[in-house]
Amino acid sequence: MIKFPFYNLFSGLALFFFMNSCSSSEDEVTLEDDREEVEEPTEEEPDDEYAAPAMWQEHWFDHTELVQLVYENEDLALYYDSDVDRSIIWPNTTFSDVWEYVKTVYGSYGEDEKLYAILHTDKYSGGHPSTFMDESHDFRNVVDCGPYTWQDEDPDLGLSMMIHEVGHIVEGATNGIQYNPAWDIWGDSKWAEIFVYDVYKGIGKDDFAQHAYDDFMNTVDDYPRPGTMWFRNWFYPIYSNYGEAALLNNFYDLLADYFPTNSAKNRFSRRMNMGEFIHFWSGAANHDLKEQATIAFGWSSIYEEQLTKAREDFPELDYEYSETPEVDQPVNFALEGNLSVSAENANGAEAQEGSSKLTDGLLSTKFFLRPYSSDFEAILSFEDEITINAYSISSANDFAERDPKSWELLGSLDGENWESIDVQTEVTFEERFQNKIFEFDQDINYSYFKLRIMENAGSTDLQVGEWSLLYINDQNDN
Repeated sequence: MIKFPFYNLFSGLALFFFMNSCSSSEDEVTLEDDREEVEEPTEEEPDDEYAAPAMWQEHWFDHTELVQLVYENEDLALYYDSDVDRSIIWPNTTFSDVWEYVKTVYGSYGEDEKLYAILHTDKYSGGHPSTFMDESHDFRNVVDCGPYTWQDEDPDLGLSMMIHEVGHIVEGATNGIQYNPAWDIWGDSKWAEIFVYDVYKGIGKDDFAQHAYDDFMNTVDDYPRPGTMWFRNWFYPIYSNYGEAALLNNFYDLLADYFPTNSAKNRFSRRMNMGEFIHFWSGAANHDLKEQATIAFGWSSIYEEQLTKAREDFPELDYEYSETPEVDQPVNFALEGNLSVSAENANGAEAQEGSSKLTDGLLSTKFFLRPYSSDFEAILSFEDEITINAYSISSANDFAERDPKSWELLGSLDGENWESIDVQTEVTFEERFQNKIFEFDQDINYSYFKLRIMENAGSTDLQVGEWSLLYINDQNDN
């Protein structure tokens, strides 16, 4: 897509998202300073609308200092607090190169082309960003960083942190759209890792890029599953194989073009799920990344379901992928039955957690009932007899104590006279969205099926992700 500058009013939720992405609490240290005290001028308003003021009064969080402009060019306005040594000049070039490179890859960020970088010494435990779309920092693209001395150009002494914060500006304002939908998936730092690495490469800091690579390749996280190595198994493989910086920008362009936004087109309207995340990165790479995602994050039926739905919802992301063969998939007759329940969700059968979700074929939805009683029954009826040789029950998204624990499956030919098919007791679901399949020794033929849940795992509420009636093809019967 064509990139152009945007200028939008402050969004409170987006401010919360970015300002809380990184640590910024003050941890001020009092040190003896034998430098000559410099009398600081008061803040002045420049004549040029986008000229950086000589002094800038901080007015966000616990930042209240009057910081001084020490360097300015078309890409950078650099500010030091009173404790930063004025002889430090390496940020003039390096910070300028960082921001110039970012704009080359991702486009402009507002009508004011500059990055406003504020450095503190012996204050604050980290850094924070702000974007040109936020009133809090006077509608400027800002990185505000401490607590280093900034004496040396060193990834471990502030430079990587500064670039990390720039990554949040890219994350939250590229193409003039706030509230990045991938935040809940990659959290704070996983996007920033590949961003930092790419920026070092882009500005010719190969030694620093190698340092970042060595660091990130060994980083282990507990999301979306314990032991996840985001850089090693996801970002670096797709980055190195499918276009490097162009891949990263493609992802943001595809989000801007196709992912839902508000009517003003300046804020994404919701977060994305893992299937959508993989689909949009596959679109950016022009390659099916499901196999790589399986290596990085593991795979589950819920991911498969989400990816299939994402491909249906966003067909414009055109890349080749293999359809899952249907011939060996179980047939789920529950999708065709008429469902009735002895007790309904308070908001009705078609509500977000109503009984219709019990047999909709989606593990990501659920039927929720409050209060639950041990005589609860759900019945599926069919016009003709159906043949099944298995059924399944799945857990839902949260609160394991709501899971069904003991139940009976019954069958009938007339809806009045019932025969027991299977009884399960003391069942435990070890995971959320877990689908447990129970197979029979022989085919079962009925036109009515009843699920009687006699006990749950202890809650006064009941929730079930899915109830399926299955015929599983035996691949050996050929």
